[in-house]
Amino acid sequence: MHIRVRPQTAAVIALAASAALALAGCSSSDGSGAAGAPKPAAASQSAKPSPKATGAPLGRDAVDDEVKSSLRAAGLDPEKGKGSGDANATKNASVVDWTAVTTTQQAEWALPRLGEQLKHLGWRETAPQSYEKTDWVLLIGSTKQSNTVNLKSTESLLTVNVTYLGAG
Repeated sequence: MHIRVRPQTAAVIALAASAALALAGCSSSDGSGAAGAPKPAAASQSAKPSPKATGAPLGRDAVDDEVKSSLRAAGLDPEKGKGSGDANATKNASVVDWTAVTTTQQAEWALPRLGEQLKHLGWRETAPQSYEKTDWVLLIGSTKQSNTVNLKSTESLLTVNVTYLGAG
């Protein structure tokens, strides 16, 4: 069975799954924060979060600037897309996003360059097209089909979604 979801919904699902993995084993029943009974080795290995990047906490504006800088370095114009911090939009302190319709060829060319630029800026790749820096998680991607936008056969919807997971 194939379930079709919007790119933003898929990003939220992926983000929620990664957050659940990162938070596995972080609580105790007595509220002390200490781990409870030891888990079997195999279970603790699969739920063990990857080491977080260290550094000073990043604010939303700094993340927004890094996203725009990375888009420019990948040959994309941040002004041609729609972002959460655009004029007349209320900025959410824990979310940065950017979406644009571009040619499929340009999207396929830009995605690897966008990833390389993010790594250059200190974002650590945690999975294909998924990055992390301090307490922020960033997902990039493109799709040729969308429920929210009518795309021509030669167009793709390119997205960058960044979410602040909070101090951990």
